[in-house]
Amino acid sequence: MAVKVQTTKRGDPHELRNIFLQYASTEVDGEHYMTLEDFVQHSLGLYNDPNSNPKIVQLLAGVADQTKDGLVLNPWADMMLSHWPPKALGLQA
Repeated sequence: MAVKVQTTKRGDPHELRNIFLQYASTEVDGEHYMTLEDFVQHSLGLYNDPNSNPKIVQLLAGVADQTKDGLVLNPWADMMLSHWPPKALGLQA
């Protein structure tokens, strides 16, 4: 019996940029950023419960926050969103 392996299609860069801009709530020197909450809770749709531990959100988003300034820049978000489709791609297109 053959095993069928399902793969995830890589996201289109233009579509990912539009998704990023939809959730980016902060602008610094003309560059758009997502806050840690924007990235984890809004774009990925995780830990939205009001009783969620904010430290978990910070821990998850810390992977994408390379400068540790609390902001996620578009290229990192693009990479993460292309491998882990956000609710925007599947549920709220």
